[in-house]
Amino acid sequence: MQNRNFKLFIVLSILWVGCQSCLQFRKSDKKQLKVLSILPEEFTIDIGHKSALGRDIHFTHISSSKGLPLAIFIHGSPGSSSNFLHFGTDTALLNNYDVLLLDRPGFGYSDFGNSEPSILRQANILNEIVAQFSAKEKVLIGHSLGGPIIANMAMKKPEEYKGLLILAGSVSPELEPEENWRKPLNSPLVRWIIPRSFCVSNQEILPAKEELLKMEEYWNQIIADVQIIQGEEDKLVPAGNANYAKDKLASAGNVEMFILPKEDHFIPFTKPKLVTEALLRFLSFH
Repeated sequence: MQNRNFKLFIVLSILWVGCQSCLQFRKSDKKQLKVLSILPEEFTIDIGHKSALGRDIHFTHISSSKGLPLAIFIHGSPGSSSNFLHFGTDTALLNNYDVLLLDRPGFGYSDFGNSEPSILRQANILNEIVAQFSAKEKVLIGHSLGGPIIANMAMKKPEEYKGLLILAGSVSPELEPEENWRKPLNSPLVRWIIPRSFCVSNQEILPAKEELLKMEEYWNQIIADVQIIQGEEDKLVPAGNANYAKDKLASAGNVEMFILPKEDHFIPFTKPKLVTEALLRFLSFH
């Protein structure tokens, strides 16, 4: 009996370690380079870290050295820059943009497991990173929780960005769900059991409503062109978030909203062509 229990313990331990590894939502630099190796030699691939406000942020930069605008992808929660790696091989996009994929604080290889619950501080950190890239025109793409983060980035540095593409962005404090199970999930014992990416995600979603409320009075500081793409069947971020953003963007340039029938929360992965088309539309504004 003891031998059987010991074997069961070993099996469960292996499964737990495997689960922790599989649910990190990230690819190593070596794996990223393998994915990007299909690119022609004209493209430069730079993968590494840059520091800002006490945090090391991991990035992947794909550039043609032609002085193109920079498309900056900000992932949701949980997630990492690897979520958007397919845009780093999209030649229709790369003919018109350089691409910068960022791991937000606590995710991917940006101090993995060490969360930053403040949307404002995340925006400040990422703004300092983006400022180190010299493109004349910059466009922000934010999915899910990345949506309010890119909005905050543009609020703080309105002259820095030509465009914002909000993909299923969780921007409305009124529509932020009340999930009572999140506080117990943040207890030390549970945090020890669940994957670290889930811990970080939970710790930044717990205060999300309060963080979104802090942003409400600053939406009029956004002057960039904005496109909002939202799935009508999104069960994670209600479609009303798109209407909220559009109503708040009174000072923005061109504002276009696309509500997609029968689409869910995962538009960047199920409909990547729509994302590329939206980014190309920015080039025709003004």
